[in-house]
Amino acid sequence: MVPSPPLATRSVRRRAVSELYASVLMIGVTLSLGGYVAFAAVEQFGMATDAASLGTSLELSSSGVQLGFVYAAVAPSAACPVYAGHDEGTSLTVSFFDYGTSPFAPAEFYVNSTAYSGTYPTLSPGGLVAYTIDVSTCAHSAGQTVLAVDAAGDEVQVGT
Repeated sequence: MVPSPPLATRSVRRRAVSELYASVLMIGVTLSLGGYVAFAAVEQFGMATDAASLGTSLELSSSGVQLGFVYAAVAPSAACPVYAGHDEGTSLTVSFFDYGTSPFAPAEFYVNSTAYSGTYPTLSPGGLVAYTIDVSTCAHSAGQTVLAVDAAGDEVQVGT
């Protein structure tokens, strides 16, 4: 029988993870957790946006008024300049379609937070009406925020 070598001369095989491999693993874990946190934040924002949209939709559905925005146009005016290759004017026309069960009779319109009261035709269920709003300044059909409000408190806001 051969005697075993002393402990100092024995080669001990250690199993360990190298520093480089450990660093790569830690970066992967960090990116995975960061991606999960970012995904959760984006989903939470989406749920909040959907809840606000659903609340507005339910409010209009409960009153029977459901409007769809069709188009916005501006009649050119010689007193107004050209904006991005399109003529501007002082008469903004917006069109809505009522696919609800109740008529919508707007009492006033707000264009970019400026109120325009007047007598506007009633939009019947299943009907399409184009409302012409005489705005106080030159306007173009794109980039406007239009809010229509009726006497019952129903409102519809669209962006052109």
